[in-house]
This record gives sequence, C-alpha cells and structure tokens, in this order.
Amino acid sequence: MTAHVEVMDLVAQMKSAERAFVLATVVRTVSVTAAKAGAKAIIAPDGTIVAGWIGGGCARAAVLKAAREALA
Repeated sequence: MTAHVEVMDLVAQMKSAERAFVLATVVRTVSVTAAKAGAKAIIAPDGTIVAGWIGGGCARAAVLKAAREALA
C-alpha cells in the first residue's frame, strides 16, 4: 500500500469519527526540494502531522500555521 492510500484511508477514518483535521496537499514546488506535487499530510488541530509528509523547512512551517488557522 502506498503512503498516499494510507493517508486517504486515515482521512476516511477521521471523517467517520468526526475528528477535526486538515488535509494538506503539495500542489507545486519551486527549485530543488524533497517535497513533490501530490504529496499529502493530515494535520491535527494542535498542529502535529498525524500522517504523510509535505516537506521540511519553510514550507512545513507555513503549512502548519495555515492548518492551525483554518481549524481555529
């Protein structure tokens, strides 16, 4: 099973349990980065990444901040 499928399975479980979360998806990258378009991560209300991966450094910090704001 691929990581993408595992993330989407967890999304279905969290929706069924009515748990709040953000599903972040990398749509575009600029320059050299380990993150690839289509990468996904589930982010909990406290800002932790529950599953998946969206990259590191500045991108990660920006996505986690946006996720916390969206859930607030």
